[in-house]
Amino acid sequence: MKKNEEEKLNNEQEVETAAEAEVEEAEEVDLGIMREGMSDEDYISALEEKLGKTIAELSSCTALMQRLQADFDNYRKRNASLAEDMKQLGQTIVIEKLLSVLDNCDLARKFLQDEASLTGFNMMETQILSALEGFGLEAVKTEDADFDAKLMSAVERVKCEGKNGKVMETLAKGYMLNGKLLRPASVKVGYSE
Repeated sequence: MKKNEEEKLNNEQEVETAAEAEVEEAEEVDLGIMREGMSDEDYISALEEKLGKTIAELSSCTALMQRLQADFDNYRKRNASLAEDMKQLGQTIVIEKLLSVLDNCDLARKFLQDEASLTGFNMMETQILSALEGFGLEAVKTEDADFDAKLMSAVERVKCEGKNGKVMETLAKGYMLNGKLLRPASVKVGYSE
């Protein structure tokens, strides 16, 4: 039992010694000011000067940290925006390629004679269009519309009384993707003299 008590006492003394050493180390922070040979007023003045410099340095470091955080936030936002732009670009490229398939569907429909084949063909085209509409694709409305140079390209003019500036026929459908023109509609426009 005496041995246990002695070990316990030795352990407590070691802990106290370690704690005292830590306190002494904390008190011996090198301020770069030699206390020896200084009057109290001079020492206080030197400490105040050192404190002022330290506060200024802290303020500078805090400002630098805030700028770095703001720069990093801006970087993260730019990268997120860039990733979204690249995603949109990829979708646009794929959809543009599929538009030529839809154009060929319109051309092929004119040559189909069998009603069953035409029905299946229309179902397939509707399915493709519905999938593309899920990505924000919509056709430019040209039927019974006034010619709009922002959405349509006039390929030919057709003389027709009372139809001045009206779309007479759509040669190739135009499409918008998420509100932006992807491809203008190619149309024949009526005019009168």
